[in-house]
Amino acid sequence: MTEKKSTSNPAEDTGAVCNDVQPCPHAKKVTVSLALDQPVACPGHPLKIVATGSPSGGTYNWTVSGGGAELVDGAGAAVSTGDTVHLRSFKPDDATGAIPEQKATVTVTYNHADGTATDSKEVTVHKIEFDITNMTVTGGVTQANEAPGGVTLGNAPGVPTMITKPTIKIKLDGRCPRKADCAKNHRAGWLQTVTANNRQTRYTHTLIEVTITLPIRDGDPIAGPSPHPFYDAAHTFTGDNASVKPEHQDSPGQGAAWTDPRAAAPAPPPAKNQKLRKITFTNTFNAWLVVQNLEWKDHDLPGSFAYQRNFTWTSGLTTTVDVTKAVGSRCTPTSNNAAIGAVGHGKGGGTPDMGADVPNVAHTVTQSAAPGI
Repeated sequence: MTEKKSTSNPAEDTGAVCNDVQPCPHAKKVTVSLALDQPVACPGHPLKIVATGSPSGGTYNWTVSGGGAELVDGAGAAVSTGDTVHLRSFKPDDATGAIPEQKATVTVTYNHADGTATDSKEVTVHKIEFDITNMTVTGGVTQANEAPGGVTLGNAPGVPTMITKPTIKIKLDGRCPRKADCAKNHRAGWLQTVTANNRQTRYTHTLIEVTITLPIRDGDPIAGPSPHPFYDAAHTFTGDNASVKPEHQDSPGQGAAWTDPRAAAPAPPPAKNQKLRKITFTNTFNAWLVVQNLEWKDHDLPGSFAYQRNFTWTSGLTTTVDVTKAVGSRCTPTSNNAAIGAVGHGKGGGTPDMGADVPNVAHTVTQSAAPGI
């Protein structure tokens, strides 16, 4: 009879020997338990979860379901192994702008030489609500502002073509475990997209057109650089029940000289040659009042916004020019009211463009010979 090689049981550090005479001792019971770093998770903020398996020396496999949740490591990369993971979830309601409470189930399986154990926990991601007041959008005009060197179609001096000054209050769930940090993880501001553009300047023998590939993100170059992809400034909440006032105003403009800039344009006579004859200037915009989750934006920019309000608006003027008249009375008509659409809740039917360019830099100007008028 061939003698079998004795082996010790790695799960039982007792020095016992397994052979034909003495069977192996029973393996230890395998267990695993989960511990949450906080009892409730904040939207967008990673919640640390640690698994402890016994006996030690096994491996961990994780899954998560529900609540739009995902599991990541400390650096934000997707993870499904190891004894520590971080759960994160940010799932706003596009119809209302609120961030509803979510429920996610985290499960870990502990694999050990002596067996397998599983533990699960339901994690609550708390809600956040927002109160919006003063949500009135006021429309001004686009008018012909004449000067000795030319005319600019734009707003009346000191009166924006469109302006709104809402107030937004953040309201955290009472169970939020880190209210100051949770509030400061959100900022409010405006996104704006250009959806239609018509800019034509007509001289006697020349047509100048400004074209833009649409839709395109809009931004305010005068106010200075804004955090991408906001139209202008974004305002960070300072704490629970804190309010911010993200003003949004815009005054699109289009200028033209009285004299044709195209070198090949026929010179007078007749006197009407090289003279400005007509300007068409119209833009349409979609605007969204949004709250952005700062931690979520770093890995999912489009998904980092909770859309609070939305509206569409149009500004512009088509005017005929008679340069034989005195400066100040050459353009007819002289102004046109901005058209402001109804303010809707949530995201509405459109989707904002979040590209890098804005119309002030991403446009093409062409000067073409045109039949004389």
